[in-house]
Amino acid sequence: MKTTLLMAGILLSVLASGQQVAKGLTAANGTFIGFYQYTPVDYNPTGEKYPLIIFMHGMDERGNGTTELSKVTVNGIPKYIKAGHKMRFFWNGKWQTFLVLSPQLSKNYGWWYNFYTEEMIKYAKANLNVDTNRISLVGLSLGGGGVWDYPGEKPSNGRQLNAIAPCCPTCQTNNYCNLADAKLPIWAFHAINDGTTQANCTSAIVNGINTTCNAAEKAYMTMYPDGGHGVWDRAFDTVYRYQNPNVYEWLLGKDKSKPVNVRPIANAGPNFTISATKGYAYLSGAHSSDADGKIERYIWKQTSGPSNSAIVTSVSTNGLTRINSLTTAGNYVFELTVVDDRGDFVKTSVTISVTSGVASNIPPVTEAGDNINTAISSTTLHGSDSYDPDGSALTYKWTKKSGPAVFSLSNDAVANPDLTNLLLGTYEFQLETTDAQGATTQDIVAVYSSATMLPNRLSYFKGNNNAGATKLVWATAQEQDNDHFEVERSTDGKSFTTIGIVAAGGNSMLQQTYSYTDQQDNGGVWYYRLKLVNASGQTTLYSTLVRIENNQPKVRLEYFPNPVVDNMSVLINDEHKGMLQLRLLSMDGKAILQKQYMKKEELITTVMNVKQLVPGIYLLEVTIGDQLHEIRKVVKK
Repeated sequence: MKTTLLMAGILLSVLASGQQVAKGLTAANGTFIGFYQYTPVDYNPTGEKYPLIIFMHGMDERGNGTTELSKVTVNGIPKYIKAGHKMRFFWNGKWQTFLVLSPQLSKNYGWWYNFYTEEMIKYAKANLNVDTNRISLVGLSLGGGGVWDYPGEKPSNGRQLNAIAPCCPTCQTNNYCNLADAKLPIWAFHAINDGTTQANCTSAIVNGINTTCNAAEKAYMTMYPDGGHGVWDRAFDTVYRYQNPNVYEWLLGKDKSKPVNVRPIANAGPNFTISATKGYAYLSGAHSSDADGKIERYIWKQTSGPSNSAIVTSVSTNGLTRINSLTTAGNYVFELTVVDDRGDFVKTSVTISVTSGVASNIPPVTEAGDNINTAISSTTLHGSDSYDPDGSALTYKWTKKSGPAVFSLSNDAVANPDLTNLLLGTYEFQLETTDAQGATTQDIVAVYSSATMLPNRLSYFKGNNNAGATKLVWATAQEQDNDHFEVERSTDGKSFTTIGIVAAGGNSMLQQTYSYTDQQDNGGVWYYRLKLVNASGQTTLYSTLVRIENNQPKVRLEYFPNPVVDNMSVLINDEHKGMLQLRLLSMDGKAILQKQYMKKEELITTVMNVKQLVPGIYLLEVTIGDQLHEIRKVVKK
């Protein structure tokens, strides 16, 4: 395969838009393929691998691959890149950037031949730092037909891809059970009133894959009620004007090295009735669940009923929102979308009936949180997702129902108490909530403890940093049949590795003191714990955690109110000096607001006016000098 760089004039024209570069290659069958290659400005050819999108254009964008290559940027993803989009999205807690290859179909062909996709995949694997488990194929119109065609030819083609997204595709003739056999994730888009390509053909393909072929990975289909043929700006929308999650987040969640995802279960709670006099209510998706992962996002929207209602928190990570302005009698229907960490989403609905008369009290909904696994002797119970549908304030009462006799609860009358001094075994704790009218409900959470920390067994465990090394010291009040301590270290307080072994005293009724020095400490935040192992090789004790923060103090950042309506105050109080940059980013990474200051003092305060911003979730980014220090979530009401 020969790769060719096209003429300098074309190259210069695309460099102006970033890193969308004109390239060309000669395919194995002798056909020349001109294409655009997009890599981000900070592309690293040897670091973390990048997901890849192969984009296939429509009929009118065909060309010779050289002087006509710019036609590829007329529609869809290449158009967005040309306009400055960085193909960077915040998903699963971090920013991720796509590489994009956009080949041009020759005018000699009336449809996309599969060798185009094959050559793009071969080129990417040979020349780019690509994540081969996340290669996506997307396209519009004629290109959408090409997206169907490649995996439809044979299952092995589909296994090259992590997902496909055809938009308003031409109707292709294939064995679509090949896509089901490949367990290929699919999200198809069309408009009912498309007068150019057949929406009923797309529906038939999707239904056939899901039913006739009995696909383990069920295909999604978004059928717009209007928009005609040109709905690709809806399907490939880079924000959330038309769907949430957007197609890019969905593609990022797909990884063909992982088993077929179990989709989440959406639960919006039961229908209920309130009085218009009250005028507000609460909805929660907290009873939703995900069997093989976690729920990443909850989205609420009204789908029918009087138009005067106002959703306070339409997008969140806990599913709880207040609905205001329920002052007109009628049935308000609210749709809940639950998105899991693999990008899959499920919808359900709940109805709030508003009556002009008196409504009965609705009992609270008690949420004791997910069951907890802990390898140490402490954890936190989580009851703060409990709520009262008709808006009463709640009181809380935690009670242990079963389990070992030894434990300590910091406060049994708060939503999220600390739980300490756990022994090995299974505990069950009941949370009871009570509303202002005296109605109560209960929920139970299990705590699976693999810790065996006995009272007064370990007298203390502490540490400090000096000259780049961390010294840990501890003492035992008594020991029985002990062999050694394993010193464990972690960067997040969850995943630990053993960094050293210290011999134990064996058997003693007297206090024994020990120490260990970690010479490999390179700064930052570290967590340490001890594991005591007996002569039989069994773990008999886990200590509490010691947190050491060395030489890299974080920015002390406060911002309020959050959620914010118009003005948000930002306070930064730390020792860093230099050029301070505050940026408010959209969820796709675009800078919406920006402020800069020369920070000479420890304390600096400012106000950001966000009144004109669309309600939703944003990210507040704090940079001092050339170092990124903080990214925090901001909710605009």
